[in-house]
Amino acid sequence: MVNPTQTQYLIPDLLAAWPWSRDKNPALDKNVEDEANAWVASLGLFEPPQLKKFKACDFNLLAALTGPIQGKDYLRISCDLMNFYFAFDEYTDVANKDEAMKISYDVMEAFRSRTTSSGNAKITEMAKQFFERAVGVVGEDTLGTDRFIADFDAYAKSIIQEADDRVVGRIRTIEEYFNLRRDTCGGKPSFSFFGLGLFIPNEVFEHPLMQSLTESATDLIAMTNDMHSYGLEHARGLDGHNVITAIMHEHNLDFQGALHWLSGYATKTVAKFLADQKSLPSWSPEVDSAVQEYINRMGRCVRGYDAWSYETNRYYGKNGLEVQKTRKITLQPRDVGYVTREQLEFGVA
Repeated sequence: MVNPTQTQYLIPDLLAAWPWSRDKNPALDKNVEDEANAWVASLGLFEPPQLKKFKACDFNLLAALTGPIQGKDYLRISCDLMNFYFAFDEYTDVANKDEAMKISYDVMEAFRSRTTSSGNAKITEMAKQFFERAVGVVGEDTLGTDRFIADFDAYAKSIIQEADDRVVGRIRTIEEYFNLRRDTCGGKPSFSFFGLGLFIPNEVFEHPLMQSLTESATDLIAMTNDMHSYGLEHARGLDGHNVITAIMHEHNLDFQGALHWLSGYATKTVAKFLADQKSLPSWSPEVDSAVQEYINRMGRCVRGYDAWSYETNRYYGKNGLEVQKTRKITLQPRDVGYVTREQLEFGVA
């Protein structure tokens, strides 16, 4: 539990042994940022004060830290992906199960058909425009595109379950939590999206070691995100779906004790990922090269999420780099998100 008399806590470096370092795409410049931000603004997803807060999170920087280092067109669709992810997250965070089901269903239909019906939700229009632009840049990678849609479908369905958990106040065990969080964190569709154009056959992703690598990388994104976002979620009363809450409940630990437990679990997960990578079989020189690039993109994505968490204003305000240096955090007072219940009802009407 959070100790009301304690004001500061020490967060661990969950990726201390992760061999991939921070690497920002040099193609990110003001033109790319302005184009991506103007697109988000044009959709009318948020009221002006909330839009300002949304832009301050700098999801375009997240794209530059997690996506493949290619040209500006690829960076732009990575920016669109990250802006879409977090807009989708904001809308579903205030939704009940039925509302989240409608949002998720409409978004998946937009991906599959690349059309939206008249009067449909703004978030659905965002999905359609994003995916049309992505396919136009990446080209015809049918297997990769199908894989992304399937992974995003699993993500969307998991968001519905998260919304249901939130309504009933369910706190999952750690194992139950990871089973759901592996989809709600969005790691898998990020990996499949960033793998578009590598033309990796399905048999590679069906191999148990590749599945284990994906699971470990996804768990690391979930753990780092949950640690960094806990203060924000606690302030909004949304911390029920967070691994730290699950740890505190299952092991009867306080917040600092849960962070210590999480550090040990992350260390084991990093070691498992690196061991699995060394044990991968060979398919063919061409496929092996693509698989190695895919794993490097996964590794870069994991590091990028953690690095961005210190550089954005979303979690620590303007103190992120100081937090990264000192490891000290202060939990935030209660606050509201970017989307209210009233905006949600208008947006999905």
